[in-house]
Amino acid sequence: MLPVVRPLPRRHATRLLLATLAAGLWLGPAADTAAQADSPILIGQSGGFTGGQASYAADVRNGIEAAFAGANANGGIGGRAIKLVAADDGGVRDRVLANTRKLVESDNVLALIGYTSGAGTEITLPFVRDAKVPILSPATGNMGIRAEHNPWLFHTRAGYRDEMGKIVAHAAGLGLKPRVGLAYLGDVGPANLKAMQDALAAHQLTAAAVVSLDRNAKDFAPQINQLLAGKPDLVVFISNAPPIVAIVAGMREKGYHGQFATSSFAGSRVVQDLKQHARGLIMIQVLPQPHKNALNFHREFHADLKRLPAEAKASANYTVLEGYIAGRTLIEGLKRAGKDTSREKLATTLSGLAELDFSGYRIRYARGNHEGSRFVDLGVVTEDGQLKF
Repeated sequence: MLPVVRPLPRRHATRLLLATLAAGLWLGPAADTAAQADSPILIGQSGGFTGGQASYAADVRNGIEAAFAGANANGGIGGRAIKLVAADDGGVRDRVLANTRKLVESDNVLALIGYTSGAGTEITLPFVRDAKVPILSPATGNMGIRAEHNPWLFHTRAGYRDEMGKIVAHAAGLGLKPRVGLAYLGDVGPANLKAMQDALAAHQLTAAAVVSLDRNAKDFAPQINQLLAGKPDLVVFISNAPPIVAIVAGMREKGYHGQFATSSFAGSRVVQDLKQHARGLIMIQVLPQPHKNALNFHREFHADLKRLPAEAKASANYTVLEGYIAGRTLIEGLKRAGKDTSREKLATTLSGLAELDFSGYRIRYARGNHEGSRFVDLGVVTEDGQLKF
């Protein structure tokens, strides 16, 4: 028979509890604190992992995951690992907002990173501001999200204003007056088209044709015919890859001999998808060349990519590098903010970074300016599918 245990009088029970607390034997709250200290730092991403920008989104995610893998291999942030919580939005604008609400309110992520839909990011920013959660490096030059300063938004790449300015200046650089066709994603606000038109106006040019694109559509015959009717010397895209591939191939098959230029949002894999039609394509790039290995930062990039599992199928390209730089920027902010940081402290720390130098590619922040970078370069695809600058 088990012995009977009689309850202590209240005064003795109270003394025992105090003694236990003084001796550090009470494990409830202390255990919770220790568990939190050892738990991973959660970072959220909404990306179009299915649909018309799946390969682009996968590349951005691989770059971020590579940066996190490198940090975790070296002790994480004060012993805490960094973990990416990724959600698929299929490139659908409203799903980006729904994903963000879940990531912030249910998953309780510390920050957001690497969103791949400019339109989705644009409608999500009011929620981000109200929730007071940092969002880093949307993988887009979307000008709608750059229209006004948002203290919770941090860019690590140039916007479409700088991209369009660069390509139009190049086209007009010979003193000619080229006829330019414009093709842009129609689910985004007017800021991107305005950036294209403003770049033309700076050289006293107007668009020969303007077409709106659906990023997930399959049939682009109306846009092909409208662009051909404008007789452009150059067609400039702000679009994900599939519409570009369909329109370039369709115009070439109908005898078009002019030139095409893509914004950085096309992604590196557009060259493979275009196949024989890729030759002569002008690609706007907002990152340094990813295949270099002479500089320390590039060596770290390639080494960290190798840490990813084989099923990630990660290989170095501009889009992967964009994700990697985003991840490295966040890691630097986390290191300076400390392992037990808050959303607000992280945002304040990022604002105070002033400058990060990734072997010559510089990220700069200042009060009222989170643009990050204005670096833009132009490359042309050669006959063997290489990008020549």
